[in-house]
Amino acid sequence: MTEPPEPGERLLRGVTLTASDRRFFPGTEWEKSVWKLDRVLRSHPQLLLALGRFLLAGNEIYVLRGNHDVEMFWPQVQDHFRLVLAQHHPADTTYLEMKAAVQARLHFRPWFYLEKDLLYVEHGCQYDPFCTNERNLCPVVPDKPSQIHLPFSAFSMRYFAARMAVVDPAAIENVNSIPRYLGRLLARHPLQAFVIPYYYVEMIVRTLRKVNRRAPDAEREVAAREAAARDELERMYDLPSVAVTNLEGLREAPILGSLRATVKSFSLDMITAGLATTAAIWLATPRSRGGRLAATLLSGLVVAGLTAGWVRRASTINDHRNLREIARCIADIVGVRYVVFGHSHEPDAYRLSEAGDRWYFNVGTWVPNLQEGQFIYMHVLRDDGGAALLMRWNRKWRQPEELDPARFSHGARRARV
Repeated sequence: MTEPPEPGERLLRGVTLTASDRRFFPGTEWEKSVWKLDRVLRSHPQLLLALGRFLLAGNEIYVLRGNHDVEMFWPQVQDHFRLVLAQHHPADTTYLEMKAAVQARLHFRPWFYLEKDLLYVEHGCQYDPFCTNERNLCPVVPDKPSQIHLPFSAFSMRYFAARMAVVDPAAIENVNSIPRYLGRLLARHPLQAFVIPYYYVEMIVRTLRKVNRRAPDAEREVAAREAAARDELERMYDLPSVAVTNLEGLREAPILGSLRATVKSFSLDMITAGLATTAAIWLATPRSRGGRLAATLLSGLVVAGLTAGWVRRASTINDHRNLREIARCIADIVGVRYVVFGHSHEPDAYRLSEAGDRWYFNVGTWVPNLQEGQFIYMHVLRDDGGAALLMRWNRKWRQPEELDPARFSHGARRARV
């Protein structure tokens, strides 16, 4: 979001906006989430028209929420998406015809999409400790159930990265390495060096308030709601309860569940160690010219070493190689041939069995990657023995092209298109 709500916004009538809402844009209550969705969709009329035509042609759409759109959990947000989509109907179709198609063929799933024995699809954020939600099927704050329980990454985006996005919007979603992103930002906008430390400290202070908040009575109520959602999921896909329980067991522990993990994620341990070591060096050094020179050199080495350590640590934040092994476990649990994720923004293809009858695919992202869109998607053919094709929409040719999975399945690092 780059614009605050205007006075008298229709969708925010009667809603109280806090100081934080006005400074960092509205929060996660359903009314505020509806307004944010509406504001975003205003910029995408062609997308809505394309989705409408797709539904009118008899196709179906299943929406799976991830860490960036967890507010799709609210039924009111889902209803508003349906309403706006119906309003963007083709000229040769009436609003009522479009509304009927949307109601019949647009579906929201609480977690994953499953075609028994064939296909399992989910976003994949649950296997990333920075992006996982402690209550995936009922992601509300237990003692404030009108708000969404957000992961660590959401607060780093809200209080830090989003403020940088105004300066460098193209990179915020596409440069998956924090050191590289900051390097790119400072190279293009060197004056940001003066405000980044302030934003960083403010992000730390605000995020630490969210760590490990417990409300046992309220948590039991949310757990009951999550159990009901779990039962519904089991009935929807005809799964045994042990299967869903095992799937939930693959989830990473959220960073915000541990003060130690949160402190480490902000590199406060390194910052504290650097300050303490530097202070000790200067206190123990003789007050002579040679002593000051030695202290300066030693302090520089300490800072350089800690910086190198921070770069290595920060570079692993977006390392999603664990998704391959997670996919193998999921294929075993639910007995499917293909497991498909997104989340990592990196396309991937990986054989899960020696016989070659089970595969993991990641479709990357449709967001333009530094001016070049990947536009990768999966095409699974039910009528051809369940064949899975890794496809890409070629904008130049205006038609799809098949990709060779071998281009993406070699080595630890996945190749870009």
